[in-house]
This record gives sequence, structure tokens and C-alpha cells, in this order.
Amino acid sequence: MEITRSTLLRTLTLVALLPLAACAGDTEAPIEDMDTAPQAAPEAAPAGEMLHHTIELGEMNDSGVSGEAMAMHSDDAVVIMIELDGLPGEGEYDAHIHTGSCADGGPVSVPLDPVIGLPDGTGASTTTLEIDEIDQDEPHFIMVHGQGGNPIACGDMEGHGH
Repeated sequence: MEITRSTLLRTLTLVALLPLAACAGDTEAPIEDMDTAPQAAPEAAPAGEMLHHTIELGEMNDSGVSGEAMAMHSDDAVVIMIELDGLPGEGEYDAHIHTGSCADGGPVSVPLDPVIGLPDGTGASTTTLEIDEIDQDEPHFIMVHGQGGNPIACGDMEGHGH
């Protein structure tokens, strides 16, 4: 069975969101306690409750690799989804959040789940982090590494000290 990019992305997204759903708690009421009257639609979540940031991941070291990451923030978690094009082949590509910027570099702050490269040169990963794993007062960037740890794609994380 061949795994397509869309199947991989859907699977990674569902896996990433499961811990957030598990935190919702048990909201089922016993049948005898349920109100059978029609219920009004729930109000929309307050603005700012779930923040989305798109991070452009640019090519590094003439790798031909580029893409984007999406950082989705809630009150207690951050889900980082990475999608890349131009990977040299199948395999795992290490990814990290670093302190600093792509231009200046910096140490690894948080390891991310590796990007899984497919035969067509695309790849994806999804990582769920607790909100306090990323220091909001420091600038950060996402870097993906190729063979030998060489950087192949990088993007500054806006909204994290920038």
C-alpha cells in the first residue's frame, strides 16, 4: 500500500490533536439528567483563544528544500505542523526549535518530531508541545536538518519574542 502525502498529513494532524481532545474531560451527562429541549448553538470561541502562525521555511545551503510550518497555540499547548517540498528522498529529517534567528543561529531549544520524507520529495511532521516548553520572551526559529546535521530549511517564528 502506497502512503500519499494527504493521507500522511491527515494522520499526523489527527495524532497531534488527540492529546488536546483528551484534555477536554468527560462532558457526557446521564440520559435522565439531559435536557431534551432544543439547545442554542454554542457561542464562538473568544478571539485570540487559538492563535495560528505560519512560518515560511526557506532553503538553506542550496538544499532545494522549502516549505512552511504552522504553529497553533492554545492556552496550554502548541501544535507545530511542518510541510516540506524538495527533500532529496525518503527518510527522517531532524527538526528543532532553536533560540535565536535563522540569520544568527542559536542553540536547540526544543526537539520536534522528525519530518518524514516521501519518495516524491515531500515531507511532513506534527509535534504537540506544552506551552511552557517555548520561552515566549526569546526569539525562536525552526530548522530542519539533512544528512550529517546540515541545515536544509529554516524559518523565524514570529510571535515568540520577535
